[in-house]
Amino acid sequence: MNKTKYQGIIDYILKEINEGRLEVGMKLPSQRILAKKFGVNRTTIINVLDILKSYGVLESRERSGIYVANSRWNEYVHNNLSWQNYIGNSPTKNNQFYIQEINRCEFVEGIIRLGTGELSPELIPNNIFKEIINKDVFDQLSTNYEAPKGNILLREEVKRLANKRGIHCEVEEICITSGALQGLKLISDGLLIPKSKIIIESPSYINSIRTWHRIQSKIVPLSIDYIKNNINSIFKEDEDYSNSIFYSNPTLHNPTSNSYSLAEKESILKQCKAKGIPIVEDDIYSELWFNGDPPKSLKELDESNNVLYLGSLSKTVSPGLRIGWIIGNERVITHLADLKMQNDYGASSISQFVATQWLKYYHDKHIDKIKIELIHRKEIMENALNEYLGALGRWNKTEGSFYIWFKFNVKVDIKKLFQFSIQAGLLIHPGEIYSDKEKNSIRFSYSYIEKNKINSSIKKLREIIEKENLIY
Repeated sequence: MNKTKYQGIIDYILKEINEGRLEVGMKLPSQRILAKKFGVNRTTIINVLDILKSYGVLESRERSGIYVANSRWNEYVHNNLSWQNYIGNSPTKNNQFYIQEINRCEFVEGIIRLGTGELSPELIPNNIFKEIINKDVFDQLSTNYEAPKGNILLREEVKRLANKRGIHCEVEEICITSGALQGLKLISDGLLIPKSKIIIESPSYINSIRTWHRIQSKIVPLSIDYIKNNINSIFKEDEDYSNSIFYSNPTLHNPTSNSYSLAEKESILKQCKAKGIPIVEDDIYSELWFNGDPPKSLKELDESNNVLYLGSLSKTVSPGLRIGWIIGNERVITHLADLKMQNDYGASSISQFVATQWLKYYHDKHIDKIKIELIHRKEIMENALNEYLGALGRWNKTEGSFYIWFKFNVKVDIKKLFQFSIQAGLLIHPGEIYSDKEKNSIRFSYSYIEKNKINSSIKKLREIIEKENLIY
């Protein structure tokens, strides 16, 4: 072994620790990745790691990997403040492995994103946003803080949009948020207590975020199949549901694209009312219903003000605009708006101004345009799935939105498929992100990937499955 070479690697790792890029409790990359990084064979890396373990700088954890140890630091490292102790003790935990890797890889140059749930950059109307700012002939733009519930002119436009959806509300029943995700967090902070039950559909987007994982409430997942098969008896008769909520994405569900029928929605409302369970309706995709008007929302059908309704421009216009809203009982909305002011003093006033002008003058034509584009992309992806993966799995027809929920008919090692796909420049969304019971599913999205790369990417995915023998 070239001593200079392996000593250089040892010095490099110690330098990474000394300068704070590697901290106590952090996991080192695999031997294969380290060997590739330094241009050596794995035997050299094994020797390097053994030496650092003998120093007490690194430690092995059975079936887990090699980590920076919490002992004998001062002999080799000057910076011995362990930020990992702070991170590890935080009540807000890191995302699961898949989510962390997806968040990292989405910004890797050249990677093709087969699961990203947002509009392609070419579909986001940035030129119109510039036009809105440049044409501010009435000097309405202000960069001061807005009212607790949000800019009154924007709330007027949201009210108009809600009316088109069949929802009749007043501006005081609307709170502007920094995307629908902030709405979920406000509900978590403002309405839930440790003994609350959070009833969710499964699989669910809510499992991919930690908005409701911080409180000690019990999350009760009900599979969509269970809900549909037991539509008149969803809740247990002898169960205490006080202080609980039912989170539902009833139209163009993420990730499955399920939409409940009118009768199913009416039954859900009736049962929640009988049990005294408020409903949080996440309706951010309904404008992307492809043919005709979207089905009625739970909020439109609700006659008891039992529904808190979440809307957003993140999926239909731009995720970076960060504009969403909650519509509901005025006293609840006032309470949540007060909490919002305690957290961040409200959504950006510039974004609220742009969103106001957008909704007033541009929104309707934009929705018509992107629906045509999304339909075309969906057809390309469905054709590719039929050709390359049709023999391995199935999916239900989607009536709108971004997603195809693909379920394999055969057993596939999804974790290895995820890792090999990244190496091949593809990024997929394993079903396990949305439910720990969905280990043999993938959420595909046709909204972000370039049209001319859809077919070749699905083909490459099938080639990876065959080449790496991932069917078992």
